[in-house]
Amino acid sequence: MASGERNPRLRGDASAGRGGREAVQRQGPGPRTHPLPSPLVPGFIQSPPAAPAAPPPPRPCPAATGPVPRLGRMKVTSLDGRQLRKLLRKEAAGCLVLDCRPYLAFAASCVRGSLNVNLNSVVIRRARGGPVPVRFVVPDEAARARLLQEDGPGVAAVIVLDQSTRHWQKLRKDSTAQIVLSTLLSSLPAAPKVCFLRGGYETFYSQYPECCVDVKPISQEKSETEKNLINHCERQNISHKPAYDQGGPVEILPFLYLGSAYHASKCEFLANLHITALLNVSRKSSESCTEQYHYKWIPVEDNHMADISSHFQEAIDFIDCVRRTGGKILVHCEAGISRSPTICMAYLMKTKKFRLEEAFDYIKQRRSMISPNFGFMGQLLQYESEILSSTPNPPVASCKREAVSFFAEELTLSQGFEGSCYTFPTSVLTTVPIRSPVHQLKLSPIAASSSC
Repeated sequence: MASGERNPRLRGDASAGRGGREAVQRQGPGPRTHPLPSPLVPGFIQSPPAAPAAPPPPRPCPAATGPVPRLGRMKVTSLDGRQLRKLLRKEAAGCLVLDCRPYLAFAASCVRGSLNVNLNSVVIRRARGGPVPVRFVVPDEAARARLLQEDGPGVAAVIVLDQSTRHWQKLRKDSTAQIVLSTLLSSLPAAPKVCFLRGGYETFYSQYPECCVDVKPISQEKSETEKNLINHCERQNISHKPAYDQGGPVEILPFLYLGSAYHASKCEFLANLHITALLNVSRKSSESCTEQYHYKWIPVEDNHMADISSHFQEAIDFIDCVRRTGGKILVHCEAGISRSPTICMAYLMKTKKFRLEEAFDYIKQRRSMISPNFGFMGQLLQYESEILSSTPNPPVASCKREAVSFFAEELTLSQGFEGSCYTFPTSVLTTVPIRSPVHQLKLSPIAASSSC
């Protein structure tokens, strides 16, 4: 066959192929099909349709293969006093005891080597029983580093305790111990065991006082130097007036008076001022004239360890009750110098929204001899912060928001705020300057109004 000739079979196949393609094109519009050769074309064998691809295997759920959440991996273990004593004796280096009682109770007596957890009321309110940053629970950096250490000689067990709760499931949602447990369960690595002391410090101390530390109360006796100073004043015929010889009771508000136990014992003083109620804030209950008056006794010691702030609301409610009935009340302690002025200052701060310095100055102008002890002043500072944090719109001009991590929208500061150094008297012989950013406002007398 000549090279120039074409194979007729190939020509036929080609023409047939063209005819087949033309036939496919003449079928008109319709659904697009896969470009397979026509079954009419000779020399081609149509392959069977491909089976549908198998669906990919389902992807595993991350929660099923990932790490188990810490809350599911950790739980609270209850300890009794005997078990805690054994831990403290044999594995003290691997234990961290967190005491959730108020600071004053912790400072008076605590488990040896324990740390106090003192959460601000703002933190407690915002936490609502849930976790907070670990730095609030364990502010000590060294202890916090040991607590969060995942390998090496860290903390093997964290023991949480309060005053007397029998079981951790009985804790109030807003209690410090509940917030501490929530924080530990959500923030710690798997290693430390979280424990709660059944019965609290009260039970443990009654069983094993040798494992606790007691702070001896400050002696109320005068030192030899003070005795010599008093004797010298008497020899020099210097007038040394006792507390009750400093004039009569002073008016703080039209219905509120401040004085001493001497004033409360003199019925003529009370009659002249039209006093109808007595609030006694001292160690001893007064007996004279109490039958004629609405009387309340709040026993408080006059030392820096005494907890007077827990009685603030009780005293304020009693004073307000007298005010609403149109009466007048005398607040007194033994000398009218420390405890009763503290109660009056707390009343002004709560009801009149005074800052601490303003309340102190206001009462000092009326009774110059007041001198609350340092512990009471610290509790008033804490009370001031609680009042400010609970006030929706504090009475401060030109306020701006300051976002502070966990405390966002809790603090309002004035643009004109400046730190001022104020000296609070703490004893007869010493004064301690406290740096406090308090607004400097000019004091004005409080006018009586129908709302009072």
